[in-house]
Amino acid sequence: MTFDAAPLEAAPPRVLGNLRIRSLEAFALEVPLGRTVANPVLAFSSSVALLIRALDDDGVEGWGEVWCNFPRFGVRHRARLVSEVFAPMLSGRSFASPAEAWEAMTSASRILRLQSGEPGPIAAAIAGIDIALCDLAAKRAEQPLWRWLGGARGRVRVYASLGRADPALPTLERWLARGFTAFKLRSSGALADHVAVVRPARTLVGDACELMLDVNSSWDPELAIATVGELREHALAWLEEPIPADEPAEIWRRLARAAPMPLAGGENLITAATFDAVLAEGSLAVLQPDITKWGGISGGMPLARRIVASGRRFCPHMFTGAPGVLASAHLLAAADAPDGMLEFGVGPNPARDAMLDRVPDGGTLELGEAPGLGLEVDLRRLAPYLVQP
Repeated sequence: MTFDAAPLEAAPPRVLGNLRIRSLEAFALEVPLGRTVANPVLAFSSSVALLIRALDDDGVEGWGEVWCNFPRFGVRHRARLVSEVFAPMLSGRSFASPAEAWEAMTSASRILRLQSGEPGPIAAAIAGIDIALCDLAAKRAEQPLWRWLGGARGRVRVYASLGRADPALPTLERWLARGFTAFKLRSSGALADHVAVVRPARTLVGDACELMLDVNSSWDPELAIATVGELREHALAWLEEPIPADEPAEIWRRLARAAPMPLAGGENLITAATFDAVLAEGSLAVLQPDITKWGGISGGMPLARRIVASGRRFCPHMFTGAPGVLASAHLLAAADAPDGMLEFGVGPNPARDAMLDRVPDGGTLELGEAPGLGLEVDLRRLAPYLVQP
């Protein structure tokens, strides 16, 4: 979807006094899956994560995460963007807030984005650094990030997001037993393929649970418009990215009119102007920005407020590691989204689970009172997964 629109407002500054960045480091992780998994993007045989550590002059550290899921080798490239472009840019400099640093990185990298033709990797690197700086800032303020952002409650609802390698019905049964009441499935192809995934799942979870379907942009637009109504009986809470995000606005409007369920998307939007335009256009009822791909906290917080104020459902996309999961949860908690939910991948994720000391039970993630993200990173536990950029 391409539109002309005014950009979102800048993130409100959080005054820290003198935030002086001593160093930024990138840690690339790769975990073999032991098998090859295919999706509509490509086939892959490992999971990856890119963690960012920011250290200030007082020795306080903050952790962030950069989106790098596809292609898998992108984890190395983005690690080098952090270490060779942004670490020299920020190290030794002082900022009044993470938002000021976010604006400085975005402005300083403008020509690089144009010359390299890589706005996505650069935006993701900035987002991960920003999350680390916000974690650091909240720790300096001795507040959990959700409260530092202005939130009133450190608890969010989560939904179980199944990967393509997860056996659907056994996985649904396991997380139903843990008290989850919302589940997202994945499929690709045409109507018959989607029905084959959704029908047995709906029978298993019952009518009281929310059930969502992510098609990963794989449905032919005209076929989707013609046949999406056949999914009506399965009462989907949303249909996610049925067609590519850059299809013309008129195609999206036609699909929204034909669809008996809300349409969801946003993970593949990476500029403020594009998000603003999608909000104005109205085809998406559920907005799913990924703050490790664009915006971080400084760009993501004002966007979240705009989504909530517009009456859309705010459900952040997140299918990566522990810093990204926790940062998204803190942002969702602070956004006060009445029907918001956070995505939680329920397949094996060693690089995430080695750091995450909490697992949602009853469909709720408690964030607690620990300063910042509430995350302690032990690099020794991650050593088996560390790779050189």
